[in-house]
Amino acid sequence: MKNQRTLPVLLSAVAALALGGCVSHGALSSRAVDYNTAAENARNEMLLMNILRARDRRPMVFTGLSRITGSVRAESRIGAAASTGSAAADIQAFSPSFGFTDSPTFDVAVLDSQEFTRGIMTPVGTEILEYFWDQGYNREVLLYLVVKRFELECGAVGGEPMTVLENDPTEPSFARFGALVSDLADSGRWEFDDFRTERIGPPVDAAEARRLPTLVQISSSPLRLRPVGDGTFQLEKTSTKLRLTAPLTGACGGRSPADVRLFDSRGAVEAAALQAPAEPRGRIVMRSPQSILHYLGELARPEREVVIRPRRPDQPASERRLFAVRPGGECSSSEVDVRYDGGRWAIPRGTAGCDAGRSMQSLAITAQLLSLLQSSKDLPMTSTVRIVGQ
Repeated sequence: MKNQRTLPVLLSAVAALALGGCVSHGALSSRAVDYNTAAENARNEMLLMNILRARDRRPMVFTGLSRITGSVRAESRIGAAASTGSAAADIQAFSPSFGFTDSPTFDVAVLDSQEFTRGIMTPVGTEILEYFWDQGYNREVLLYLVVKRFELECGAVGGEPMTVLENDPTEPSFARFGALVSDLADSGRWEFDDFRTERIGPPVDAAEARRLPTLVQISSSPLRLRPVGDGTFQLEKTSTKLRLTAPLTGACGGRSPADVRLFDSRGAVEAAALQAPAEPRGRIVMRSPQSILHYLGELARPEREVVIRPRRPDQPASERRLFAVRPGGECSSSEVDVRYDGGRWAIPRGTAGCDAGRSMQSLAITAQLLSLLQSSKDLPMTSTVRIVGQ
């Protein structure tokens, strides 16, 4: 009879221990997600803090949450009170309890190495812009973020000055910059252009030329053999350059539409002028990640705002802002908020004046460009401390 009374207790104890194991698995997955969220918040707040510093012309400081480690330990307890005697039940009270403890540790790296600093000061390459372009990102958002200005040579003969279109809402040329961005977003295409040919070595005779294709694998290299005309051949290398081409409608002073070829270097523009002097051409001056943060800092000022075109006829301008920052108490909720210079500032979450527009997408692209520049050398290393006692 006694064994029958104690059997439910034993079954309850086993169930409590099993349930404690389930709690530990749930706690582990929950904490892993919490760590991921903490890393997201740390990154976004660091970026917003530096955007505000750039707005106020203050030095920027970059940090990275490089590693989070933690241990989750589950505990299960069973409390019971018992009395003895033939008239009393064996078990008067049964109280299981469960719990877990979490002790995370994390490393924060200060990103101030020469390699990282050189990286954030390097302009974004057109091949990176092309990658984001091909992945389906909003083209206007990309161009406004990474392009500082367009330098256009409209193809006229007679030394006409270069047309410079600045990506700055306070500049008179900004409207024409936006018009060209619209043309590129609607009809832009990426092409490769042969812009420079270099001679490699001296001319060779026909017998030597027959051996060169095997030696340099001409079929799969940029090297080519060109007959010189006196029975000899010249080995040449042609450099190609990625260019962005689109119909040009109004950026060159209202001239008839023509394709404009845009390169990211002056050398490529000069070569294009020699090949086709009458065709419009230009240079895309790309921003560095550091410059993008300074640009977003300028857009954090109330008098400066960039708005992309609507995707539907009734879409308000507040949903199309490239970047928006508001004082912390101005809007009821926020996407990201930080304490800075004695107050709180936030990327808002809401409608109308509290709409973030494209702010979070701009922040995400900037974060990806910064991550491209971070290497294992920027992560913190455990130092060895030697203590010598007497």
